[in-house]
Amino acid sequence: MKGTEVICTELGFTYDGEERPALEGVTMAIRSGEWVAIVGPSGSGKSTLCQLLNGLLPRSGGGVRAGQVQLDGIDPKDAPLSAVTEAAGVLFQDPDAQLVQGIVEDEVAFGPENMRVPPEQIERRVQEALQAVRLLDRRADPVRSLSGGQRQRTAIAAVLALKPRLLVFDDACASLDAAAQADFLQLCRMLQAEGRTLITASGRFDDVARAAQRVIVLDGGRAVLDAPPEELLRRCGEQLAQLGVLPRAAGSRGAGPAGGPMAAPPAAGARAAALEAAAPPAAAPPAAAPPAAAPPLASGAGALHAPATSAKSGPGAASPAAGASSALLDIRELSFSYPGGRRALDCVNARLYPGEWVLLTGENGSGKTTLSRLIMGLLPARSGSLYWQGADMAALPVYRRAEHIGYVFQQPEHTFTAWTVWDELVYALHAGAHSRDRTGFAGDQLERASFLLEAAGLVGREQISPYLLSQSEKRLLSLISQLVIPKPLYILDEPTSGMDYAAVDRVNHLCRFVIGEGAAVLMITHDPGWVQEASARILHLEDGKVKTPHPAGQTV
Repeated sequence: MKGTEVICTELGFTYDGEERPALEGVTMAIRSGEWVAIVGPSGSGKSTLCQLLNGLLPRSGGGVRAGQVQLDGIDPKDAPLSAVTEAAGVLFQDPDAQLVQGIVEDEVAFGPENMRVPPEQIERRVQEALQAVRLLDRRADPVRSLSGGQRQRTAIAAVLALKPRLLVFDDACASLDAAAQADFLQLCRMLQAEGRTLITASGRFDDVARAAQRVIVLDGGRAVLDAPPEELLRRCGEQLAQLGVLPRAAGSRGAGPAGGPMAAPPAAGARAAALEAAAPPAAAPPAAAPPAAAPPLASGAGALHAPATSAKSGPGAASPAAGASSALLDIRELSFSYPGGRRALDCVNARLYPGEWVLLTGENGSGKTTLSRLIMGLLPARSGSLYWQGADMAALPVYRRAEHIGYVFQQPEHTFTAWTVWDELVYALHAGAHSRDRTGFAGDQLERASFLLEAAGLVGREQISPYLLSQSEKRLLSLISQLVIPKPLYILDEPTSGMDYAAVDRVNHLCRFVIGEGAAVLMITHDPGWVQEASARILHLEDGKVKTPHPAGQTV
């Protein structure tokens, strides 16, 4: 198969309502059959470039394109959609944005059906595509029953079934476990061997970028580097680390996200102490005042109250060897099956203590998100399987649990409720018990919100729509929106998915900040190597069961 030739000349794009272009003056030529990796930090224009290549921008998004794009001589902005689809297939950064069918095989067949591919060829394409992403045994399953990584693989299969000459993968590895990432790398090699043109975009200079023939680095919407990966790593390693697409040297990872310590807000005594606990990881965290007391999860007999935080806070403050009575959250013989009989969890036992950071790891579909949703009451758990400070949580509604447990969803767009970044951040403060009136906030509330905004790197973005943020910025906003009201426990579902290393550092330091306040963090992650601190514990799931993790981690 002959791949698509891509030529961009002074390409730029400015979104409606934005003064600064998201992409500006990008000129590049990609030969037929070439594999090029687009790498850049959050907000550098990677996703904008990907969407310009298949004409989604400016066709379906508000904004103005500058310059030229040619795919084998056609302009995707105004060429017939059938011609664009044959030339280029794009996997979006958020796979849910392009999943339109209820069943996995229907999703993969949807594109070929609309291209009027003969039925016998459609079946062959569906089977080949699902086999390539290891989902052939899930072809009849509802898409909504899949894990985030499995939905991403479904979206990849849907693009493969179109058989375009150019494949554009925007952060395709973001939600994939290590095995699926290795499979994706092999898939890219196979597709290039067939003669297709490949463009892979990522916020990290990862294994996929290293395998490409060329790497184009974006920063601030402009192409700043363009060379083979080995040459860039040899010549420009320091520059790549400063951009956040390569990890900083191990010795500097204890510093704040911008390379220096995170500054606490004025007169924030407890928070200042908590911030000291965030740097460096090897140092023992100092004492910190407990977070503000939250109301009980229930009233009357059997009420579940906020735990009294120890004077010694921070990671590892409470020993996992302590008894069940001292546990913040106690999971006992927890099992769960979805309708249809698929068993997602099988007799899971674990305990979480105040001031702990526990990493929940496992392959896609191993039960991680299911476990977190059972804890939050988003899925029903049997009585006697979940305890908060020794009291059964079975009868507690979601809104009561949410008073003590902050939950950050895997897809931040699904939870946004406000028009601006600032309004999204302070939305929880408007809830009756947390604000004296519906328009203003107490001084310490405003102080904390402003501090979190700065720690997330979102200062100057307060008045824009959350939907106009980059994917990493959306995740950071979703995280700090939960941290704005201190709580004893935070559950984070893949908060670093698709992030560059600078943004991962911000997540790390925000977690250490709340741990320093005495809170516990349960983080679902495929990035244990980049988020794990020396005192973090690992709860590893395989096929819904707790297993011993890799040697780097400690079992729960």
